[in-house]
Amino acid sequence: MAPEGNHPWSVAIFAARETPEELLKTIRSVIAAATEPSVIDVLVNGNPTLAQQTHVLLGHELPDDTKPASHTLHVWYIKQGGKGHAWNQYIHFLWPHTEISFFVDGYVQPKPDALTRLARHLRDAPAALACTGTPSSGRTAQRIREEMLSDGGLHGNLFALRSQTIEELRHTHFELALGLYSFDTVLCAILAYGLDPQTKQWDAKGRIIVAPDVTWTTEEKRWWHPADVKTQLKRYMNIAQRVLEREATKYYLQKRKLPIGSFPKRVDDYVLTWMSECPEHAQKTLWRSPLSRIALRKITRPTDWSLADRSPELIHSGKI
Repeated sequence: MAPEGNHPWSVAIFAARETPEELLKTIRSVIAAATEPSVIDVLVNGNPTLAQQTHVLLGHELPDDTKPASHTLHVWYIKQGGKGHAWNQYIHFLWPHTEISFFVDGYVQPKPDALTRLARHLRDAPAALACTGTPSSGRTAQRIREEMLSDGGLHGNLFALRSQTIEELRHTHFELALGLYSFDTVLCAILAYGLDPQTKQWDAKGRIIVAPDVTWTTEEKRWWHPADVKTQLKRYMNIAQRVLEREATKYYLQKRKLPIGSFPKRVDDYVLTWMSECPEHAQKTLWRSPLSRIALRKITRPTDWSLADRSPELIHSGKI
C-alpha cells in the first residue's frame, strides 16, 4: 500500500471478540492520543458482524467541523481469524510506510499521552527497534510490569515499531504462523535477536525500550458474567498453548538459528517440528504443563486455512 499523504504516524488496531461499543471506545482513545496526523487501520479478523456494526457506529460519529481532518481511518474485515494473520496482512499489504507505527489491541484504551511518549522514546534511542508500554491495571499487571523492567520484553496490548524495523520484517518475508497465539512472545524474541539470529546475540533490553510511563486502561471484567467466565477459561487454554509455542520459538532462534523468514507458517507445523526434533524436551514440557496436552490436541486438529488467501476487505474509510 502506498503512503497516504504526509502522515508521519500509523496505528493498527486488532479486533475480533470485542463488542462494537468497546471497539469504538478504543478507536476514540486512539484518535485522542494521535497528536500527529495518522493513518488508523482497524483490522477486524474472523468476525464480519463486528466489522459491519463498527462501520454503522462510525457512520454516526460526527466530525468536529471547527478543525480540519488530520487522520485517515480505515476499517478492514479479514476473513481468516487470528491476530497473527491480521498482523501479517497489515505488515505486508496494508502498512502505509509511516515513520512510526503503533499497535493496539481492540479492547484497550491508550492513555492520552501514550503514543506521544512511545514516539519520543524511539526517537531518543535510534538503535532500538521497538518501544512498548507496560500494564498498570489488572491482577497480574504489577508482576508483568516488574518483569518487563527487569528483563526486557514486549507487551502486545500497546507498542510501537520504527519504519526501518517494519521494512526489515518485510524484506525478510517474516510472517507469524497461522493459528499462533503467542503473538508478542514471538515478536519480542525476533526483535531481541535484532531480526537476525544467525549473526546477532540476544539483547532484549537494548533493542526494545520498555516504557514505564506508557500505559492503557481496559474495562474491568465481570467475573460473575457467563461471557467473561468463558473468556477466562479460554485464556487458560491459550496460556497452555503459549507454553508450547514459546519452547518452539526458543528452538528455532537459539539452537537452529533459523532466518526469521523461514519459520513454519502454520501453528501445527510450528509446534510439531520442534517436538519431532526435540522429543525429550517436548515430553518434559508436556509433563510440566498438563493443560498443554489439551492445547496440543487443539493445535493438531485439522483446520481449513483457505480463507487466509483472501485479501482484506475495506469496510469503512473516512477522514477524521
